[in-house]
Amino acid sequence: MSKDYYKSLGVAENASKDDIKRAFRKLAKQYHPDRNKGNPSAEDRFKEISEAYDVLGDDNKRRQYDTMRKYGSFTGGPSFDPRYAGGFDASQFERFFRFDSAEGMDIFSDLFGSLFGGGKPFRQARPGRRRQQPKGPDAAVSLSITFEESIRGTEKTIIARNPGPELKRRKLRVKIPAGIQDGGKIRLRGMGFPGDNGRTNGDLIITVNVKKDQQFERKGNDIYTKATITYPQAVLGGRIKVKTLTKTINLTIPPQTSPGTKLRLKGMGLAVNGIQGDQYVEIQLDIPENLTPRQRELIEELARTFE
Repeated sequence: MSKDYYKSLGVAENASKDDIKRAFRKLAKQYHPDRNKGNPSAEDRFKEISEAYDVLGDDNKRRQYDTMRKYGSFTGGPSFDPRYAGGFDASQFERFFRFDSAEGMDIFSDLFGSLFGGGKPFRQARPGRRRQQPKGPDAAVSLSITFEESIRGTEKTIIARNPGPELKRRKLRVKIPAGIQDGGKIRLRGMGFPGDNGRTNGDLIITVNVKKDQQFERKGNDIYTKATITYPQAVLGGRIKVKTLTKTINLTIPPQTSPGTKLRLKGMGLAVNGIQGDQYVEIQLDIPENLTPRQRELIEELARTFE
């Protein structure tokens, strides 16, 4: 056999189901990736014991595995693949055994024919790549962050289902990359639901929701904001203070600037994937609600000049 699942869990071949479960829990706790961050060997060991428990913890898979261990040497040492376990019939053994001659096929037929209801000869397995089986289901969660966090990046803690036979939840620390957009997704591979029959775990997909900001709006890598000017500034021009993503600057208002005009601040947007965005400032006009007598007099005098 290519894998000894009993040895992987450190149990005897006649171990009870409870003994196997206790051994798995103990080893899973010891080699869990959360306790061994940055340790590839521990990650490999965790995958090994998870695969072993998936087989030995299932009565049907265990019986098939034990049969393969008992008779495998007669056919040149087959490898048990838990992805194909469950509901075996004679034709399924072609996935586990290869024969280089008709003689080998005869030996296999004699050995397993009566055991599995065989009787017809097995056709020779054709060489080629083994078909990949689908992984387990993906899990999905949503995460809300502020606009500023989406711009600068952040780390958040989420609660996710623990991939494995235990129905538990655990906390995960997730790094949110700078520049992520509303609706952006982060995929954590292997952190989803367990697969059946030895398949790999699905992925955990995190959808990031970015809250609206009162001052800034994002469109691609460009940033949009608004600034209010007075009527004299609109006619005569001037300078006002405007906030960008990184600082406050003095923005020059050209003479005769109409409301709704968008002034471009080149290179003041986001830089994502090597693409630098701009910031656009939309000009709004401040119309005072309460005028002093002198202000009204001046405006009326100005109005008469246009007659």
